[in-house]
Amino acid sequence: MVNFTSGFPKQASARLKEHYILWLTTVDGSNTPQPRPVWFHWDGSTILVFSQRRAAKLRHIAQNPAVSVHLNSDVHGGEVTVLVGTAKVLPGWPKGKRTAEYLTKYQDGISDLGYTPESFAAEYATPIEITPTAVRGF
Repeated sequence: MVNFTSGFPKQASARLKEHYILWLTTVDGSNTPQPRPVWFHWDGSTILVFSQRRAAKLRHIAQNPAVSVHLNSDVHGGEVTVLVGTAKVLPGWPKGKRTAEYLTKYQDGISDLGYTPESFAAEYATPIEITPTAVRGF
């Protein structure tokens, strides 16, 4: 588990709280990295992502739970933030504050896609929790 209270991990945590998109990279059955942009929630220690039930990333995680996530750099190539960790599929949407914060963060995007919070939750019904084990960047 990474300590996000000081040094670069603290900067990474602040960036994770601010950003709207991160890149989740899983590895497919041929050991080919498969990066994709995703919406996420950062609670200070884990990343929560929601997936459609038949998404390839779920098959990848079932075969190999090792993942990486990264944020976009700034326009000059600075503020690089990469985390590696372990992903696990949760049995259902977490109850309480975390889910409410996720839905608030993405309410405009959910609406822009033509969903209500309820229909979005039904379509993206599979939560993935990522626990970072290392962080690097500058």
